[in-house]
Amino acid sequence: MGGVEPDDADLEAALRREVMEEIGATIGPATEFLTLTEPGEKVTLVQHFFRADVLDMDQNRRSDPELDDPDTGDFSPVRVELDASTLTALELQPPELASYLREHAKNWGA
Repeated sequence: MGGVEPDDADLEAALRREVMEEIGATIGPATEFLTLTEPGEKVTLVQHFFRADVLDMDQNRRSDPELDDPDTGDFSPVRVELDASTLTALELQPPELASYLREHAKNWGA
């Protein structure tokens, strides 16, 4: 999960940077499709979810420090079909994202 850095001009700039750092990809136009807000005692967490086409990907361009930490797991990109049964099998988190994607996958050309 990425975040907005002080040098990011806006949310889309942060998204493009995170996509490059984590999977070595450039993306086309991005559209925000879901925003989740979780109020906390000291901090409110706001998650923004975007949809964009991957234009190109080269894993040699990845640069996120998490990639070298064995405790964070595997960061290998996996391409999956965008359909309700595949999305259900992925056990996506948070549940609100999983539900939204299952409901809308058929409208996204899957």
